[in-house]
Parts: sequence; structure tokens; C-alpha cells
Amino acid sequence: MVAIIPIVVFMLTKTAGAAGWPNLESLDLVQATCSTGSAQNPELIRLRDDISAAGSVDEARILALAPTSDAIDALSNARIVMPFSEDLRLAETRLSDGRSRIEAADTPDEVADEFSGMMLAGLDNDRAANLNIGKVGCNYSTGEVIAIVVGLILGILPGLILLIVLC
Repeated sequence: MVAIIPIVVFMLTKTAGAAGWPNLESLDLVQATCSTGSAQNPELIRLRDDISAAGSVDEARILALAPTSDAIDALSNARIVMPFSEDLRLAETRLSDGRSRIEAADTPDEVADEFSGMMLAGLDNDRAANLNIGKVGCNYSTGEVIAIVVGLILGILPGLILLIVLC
């Protein structure tokens, strides 16, 4: 089964927008993101700041929605491989809900706030947070790992979003 996963990832209907497989530096993000959270990730902080500084609400939405759409695409592709994964279905629903809140925001600051809230609050899902002092790392299901890999293939930001959302 594990040997089939890379083959299936190559056969997915969506093509990657990146130049190829993520380099080792981007794969190190898997460990760094889970242990420090999105508040410490410079790429997400930079994106949030760019969204907040956008000249218009439409420009802010474009900045926030592009990586969110790519993350949803990665989840959709992963669901091709793992069609009965409840975790992937729930994550896709939560991302879609977050996308709706971003679309409803009225100012660039509100768009940035919704984007940050989506990352920091686990997309406002109702599951109880499992936070242990000193805990580092996440337990991803096979489907979640596939989604994260596809997200990283699509780009660093979609991969980071999925690392945080699925953690």
C-alpha cells in the first residue's frame, strides 16, 4: 500500500503549480510547523501581513483565498486516494467554511483576521483542543499525510495550511 501512494499522487487529476517535489528545506517545515504552531511560522506571518496591508478588500481576499483554494484542492486530491476518510472530509468542510468567512469580510484587516483565525483556532472546529505542555509533533492519518504531501507539491503555503489545519 505504501509503495502505491507515490504512484497515485503522480496520477492525480490536478497538476502541481510548483516546479517539482518540495526540497528538503520545505519538508523540514513538517516538523517545525507542528511544534511551534502557525504564530511562529514566518511564511504565514508574512502572508497575514500582506493581506492586512492590501490596498483593497478584493486584493486582500485574493491573497488569502489563493493558498486556501490550493489547500482545498490538495484535500480533494487526497480524497481520491482515501475516499472514505472522515478526517479529510471534515478538514475540507472546515477550510470551505473558513473560505466563506474570508469572502464575507469587509476590510483587509478583517480578511487577515479571518485567515489568522483559521490557522490559529483550528478553523473554529468544535473538537476539543489537545494541548499538552512540551508536546511536539502531530499524529497524522495516512489520508492526512497524502493531503499534506499534495499541498506541499502545490506550494509551501497550501502545505503549511494543511499542516496546521490537520494537526
